[in-house]
Amino acid sequence: MIGRLRLGQCMRVSCSLVPRNLSTTSAVGEREKESWKTEPEKEELPKGEWKSFFHYFAPKKGITLDVVHHLQKGFDLRPKAVQKWLKKIKHKRDESDQMFRKDRVAALGFDLAAAHFIVHRGGKVRFKGSEEWTQQNEDEKYDLPGHYNENLVIEAIDASETNILYEGIECLCNLKQLTWLSVANCPHIDDWCIDRICGQYASTLKHLDISNCTKITHRGIAALARLGELKSLHINGLENIRDIQLLCLLLEDVLPEIEIVGIDYMDTSSLQKSTLNEDQ
Repeated sequence: MIGRLRLGQCMRVSCSLVPRNLSTTSAVGEREKESWKTEPEKEELPKGEWKSFFHYFAPKKGITLDVVHHLQKGFDLRPKAVQKWLKKIKHKRDESDQMFRKDRVAALGFDLAAAHFIVHRGGKVRFKGSEEWTQQNEDEKYDLPGHYNENLVIEAIDASETNILYEGIECLCNLKQLTWLSVANCPHIDDWCIDRICGQYASTLKHLDISNCTKITHRGIAALARLGELKSLHINGLENIRDIQLLCLLLEDVLPEIEIVGIDYMDTSSLQKSTLNEDQ
């Protein structure tokens, strides 16, 4: 009787051990199968590269060496460097925010989409047939339709003192009846922006104000000759542009009906400076 009990116990133990051995074998086989012909990951550094303490925090997958190299260069925490970095980040964010959006134009049309773009950024617009300007109120709210309206056609845009960029001017395209535009005191308006303005409104624009846009050079002033219908040009605060008087005289020769405001033709100091530089 005792022998039969021992035999039964041995059989139960052997039966319980069999599936464990089989499951272990299959798991090992699956791991081997998954790793079959798989090369181990290698971390390669350039010859003579110094490995810093940050190397140990780098992840095993993804772009690791570039991050490590950047960390090894160190950080410039001087106030000017930090301000420059923050300014660069803000500029990139503004560029992304002012990119042309097809979905906005599809829902609003070119004129109303441009109106939302300008008023949202602190500017104002005036529609054809109206003497009132649409702009934000004291609570930074404004009243513009949220759907296409064929009767709302932009005639004038005042984007002065806004942070409009080159990318933002593209959002003002196809405004076929725009005759008045002001980008005065805009810190980012440069020769490239002037070139785009001249290309988009060559046949309609009659008034342009680029006062105190200090990034504009003599190239931007010369490009204004492409605005064939221009009657009024304001260029206050641009006296430091090389040969500004001569450029304005050439503009008046190309555009006989233009009136240029903000230039003193009797002040020949800039012409004298340019002559001295050429002689030297």
